[in-house]
Amino acid sequence: AVNNGSMRTTGVDGSLQARILNGSVKWDMGIRFGIYRNKITALPSQRMLSSYGGATYLTELGREANLFYGYKTQGVFASDAEAAASGLTNVKSDGTLAPFRGGDVRFVDENNDHLIDSRDQVVIGNPNPKLSGGISTGLSWRNWSAEALFTFSEGNDIYNYDRAQLESMKGFENQSVAVVNRWKAEGQQTSIPRAAWGDPSGNARFSDRWIEKGSYLRLRTASLSYNLPVKASALKYIKIYATGNNLVTWSRYLGYDPEFAASNSLFAQGIDFGMEPEFSSVQLGIRLGF
Repeated sequence: AVNNGSMRTTGVDGSLQARILNGSVKWDMGIRFGIYRNKITALPSQRMLSSYGGATYLTELGREANLFYGYKTQGVFASDAEAAASGLTNVKSDGTLAPFRGGDVRFVDENNDHLIDSRDQVVIGNPNPKLSGGISTGLSWRNWSAEALFTFSEGNDIYNYDRAQLESMKGFENQSVAVVNRWKAEGQQTSIPRAAWGDPSGNARFSDRWIEKGSYLRLRTASLSYNLPVKASALKYIKIYATGNNLVTWSRYLGYDPEFAASNSLFAQGIDFGMEPEFSSVQLGIRLGF
């Protein structure tokens, strides 16, 4: 084996801490962030395609590593007539040709040859976040104090493998409630294609149907505490506190959790295999100091 590829990664890490209020009420805030970009600078050939979990990745000279590579879509054909009017023909995996029908996904013909095949695949997503970091804040007044930590990621895409399985409608597997809205009759307007055994039109192929925005903002931790005044010489303090972890996540991602790691491998980034979500917890306690 010969290691004859290379990649350059550049980035910026930053942090800022500030006390906003410093009177009877004290308020501290901090932010940390990271911005990273990678670029392929050498490959044995101009480009390399790899597969993982049904996803295809493109690694190409001069671009970021492991970009999602598949088909773009433009909705679902509402009728057989609409499918025929498009002039598009599906090229099956065995090389045979078949016309699209009503209820099939309208794939984008990138090279305008009226054939939907591997030559129409393009970059449809990027699993690499553009920005990530955290925001912390703390507030204190007399014997009360409150703290919170938010974490975030912005600009990354996720391949929702679970949806690709649960909305494919090509076998006996259980499907999600989303397929209730599948195409069933001529003229129906819907974003879910028809159910067809074996998926002869390739409606479930790797496409931007399964790519979702992975940006999120999460309340990682939050705590509230109160220091009880004590007079006993043997006791220095009594603190009553409540702490919550992973309380709220704001995200448009349809899966369980936008923050996951399917594997440490570079070839598995951004693929959600139904990872176990971060669990939420709340702790109540009393801390004594002697």
